[in-house]
Amino acid sequence: METLTPKLVHDWLVQLSLTGLLLAVACSVSASQALPVYPGAELIETSNSDSDRYRIVLSSLKKIRNVLQPDRIITVNGRSSARTYYVPDEIDVEVLIAHYKGSTTGAFETLFSCQGRDCGSSNYWANTVFKNRILYGPEQFQYYWVGLNSETQNYELVYLGRRGTRKIYVHHEIIVTEDSAKARDNTPVLFDGAGIVRLSLQQVASDLDGLAELLQRYLNKAADQKMAIVVHDAQQRTETLVQAINRTASEADLIRQQLIRKGLPEGRLSAHGAGPLGPVEDLKYPRVDMVLLPH
Repeated sequence: METLTPKLVHDWLVQLSLTGLLLAVACSVSASQALPVYPGAELIETSNSDSDRYRIVLSSLKKIRNVLQPDRIITVNGRSSARTYYVPDEIDVEVLIAHYKGSTTGAFETLFSCQGRDCGSSNYWANTVFKNRILYGPEQFQYYWVGLNSETQNYELVYLGRRGTRKIYVHHEIIVTEDSAKARDNTPVLFDGAGIVRLSLQQVASDLDGLAELLQRYLNKAADQKMAIVVHDAQQRTETLVQAINRTASEADLIRQQLIRKGLPEGRLSAHGAGPLGPVEDLKYPRVDMVLLPH
């Protein structure tokens, strides 16, 4: 990987966009309104729809004219923001199912749910519905839920499954419709329950203006909050571990200086390099972790 120089940042800003991040944040709601993330779950992937119309499955999968498909789908005008989590310290899907069943009471109206083989083909859910093969696993270890949040008017979906390797993954989507946008607070929420948002280095570099605006709005709502910018990257063959840590620290400091020049408060941002010391399974280097620090 090339060192993140000012020229390289500029080139990435010209070539790339942060549309996915902006949509994910625009679709966010406050932590008290969205379904809580399972404790200890690690965010490994974010994705967003590129269409104004979204199909929501409200039934199990059945063969219709010899074709496997759901027999009930609604289509809404809205945009979807999805996050996929890996749960490293749990192999019992029943524990996670209980967590999400307990979280979908209160403001949520359950529109449909299924569990195990009643849901149908896990391959169809993973590859056709959610287009994420990492969700595929034995059909007896899956759970799907979709509901409507009466407070925000957001649709929320959860699909979880355990792969043959016994690893559990959770897919969570929030769909914001026109009614949702009118009902929700416009303040973006960048950080999950662990106080972290994880991005690729290219995502950060691609639109520092947009990222700076979102971070500024967040910090304005949390006047005493401080934030660490941590860059991670694999150790190169030509460098020692110390050199890798120093290199990533320099890259983090460059991002910090870029954000400060765009108006973020200097005293509330710190820069750190971790080199290869913070690997996350199924998540490739290089990446940037924006971490909320304790008060």
